[in-house]
Amino acid sequence: MPKGEKIVIRAVSKPDEGNPQAITDWFLESFNLSGKDDTPERKMFGTIVNNSLQGIGTTSKGLSTELKQPLSTVIYNLNKFIDSGLVVRKGREYFLRGSDFQSTIQEIQAEMFAEFNRMMQFASKLDELFESEVYGTGRGQTATGEKREKRAKAAQK
Repeated sequence: MPKGEKIVIRAVSKPDEGNPQAITDWFLESFNLSGKDDTPERKMFGTIVNNSLQGIGTTSKGLSTELKQPLSTVIYNLNKFIDSGLVVRKGREYFLRGSDFQSTIQEIQAEMFAEFNRMMQFASKLDELFESEVYGTGRGQTATGEKREKRAKAAQK
């Protein structure tokens, strides 16, 4: 995950599975983006997704013209999409992160797993440091180490 990237995922009520607009709104809301109803943000995202599925990039100027929105508003929303992890910028064009929605979510999931694994390593180190500093038990306490290892394995499942 690039330094400073922040992906926020919210638990949101399940959408109507037969309604593409409801599913799109659900994704946007799940990633802490607005986009309900007929907002410019939702239209921008829809355009990026449609173009990406055809292998075509989307430009900020093109979105500004198409949606009759100030360029500053378009760029603000594009940056939110990038920060969410759903959209990437390649040169002057914006694309859905993966070749389709499923691969986009798979890429985000893989990055999140990698980040959580990194966090587990540091959590284990912090436990060791905390135990040795506060309790003076250090690494000689095998029972504590074994418990920590079991917790780490359980967390990976």
